[in-house]
Formats: sequence, C-alpha cells, structure tokens
Amino acid sequence: MAANIELDLSKFIRLLEKTPEAVYRGGKRGLHDAMDDWLAESCDVAPIAPKGGNLRKQLATKVDAKTLTGEIRGNAVEYSPGYGRFNYGYWLHEGEGQSTKLSTPDTTHKFLDKPAQEHQKDWLRHIESEMEKEAEREGW
Repeated sequence: MAANIELDLSKFIRLLEKTPEAVYRGGKRGLHDAMDDWLAESCDVAPIAPKGGNLRKQLATKVDAKTLTGEIRGNAVEYSPGYGRFNYGYWLHEGEGQSTKLSTPDTTHKFLDKPAQEHQKDWLRHIESEMEKEAEREGW
C-alpha cells in the first residue's frame, strides 16, 4: 500500500518572498544609524578653526538607498589672504595641514578616519542586527 505525504509550503514560500525586502529595510535603517553616529563622532573630533566651527558645520553624510552605501564628507571652504579660497577640511585631513598644531583639545587631523577606525566593527554589527530584527519581524 502506498502513502502520500503532502506538504503545504505556501507559508514558507511567502516568508521567503518577503525576506529580501525585510533584510533591505533593516540594512537601510542600520546604515542610516551608523552614518549618523559617524557624523556625530567626526564632529566631536574635528578641529575648530580660529574663525569658528565651520568645518564641523560642513560635515555631512549621504546614503545611497539603492546600493546601501554611505559616505561622509568634510569639506569646509575658507578664504585665506595667502591662498585665496581653499578647502580647509581637505587641507587638514589630507594635505599640508597635517603639520599644523591643533589648538582645540581632543581633536585630530584625521577627524573622519579616527571614528571609523574605532567604531567600524560596532557599526557593522549594528547593521547586521537591524537586518536580523527585520527578518524576525517577518517570521524568521
């Protein structure tokens, strides 16, 4: 005598179909959180020019929702009698400003790199956690 086993996989299939969207939502939220944190940390360690905090005000992040990539920029265009208009942020971070003694305590020339080096693993864990939470909400 033959026996048949029938499996109803419809719930599982629906779950599989929802998973990419859920993981994407979690990844996007986690990436935005990480970029916000990177911006805050960079602002905290960015040097303050004698004229004020123009560099800190000009720090900005951008997230590409299609590719789930983020970037941070530290451009601050200043005018100097000796140089004219120049990008103070780039000059400090990458250029000749490396030899400049910073007047603000607890700041660094590498105001974008330092937070990234210190927190990159935490940010990746947070993004993964947000993806997992979103998958769990869908039933995983």
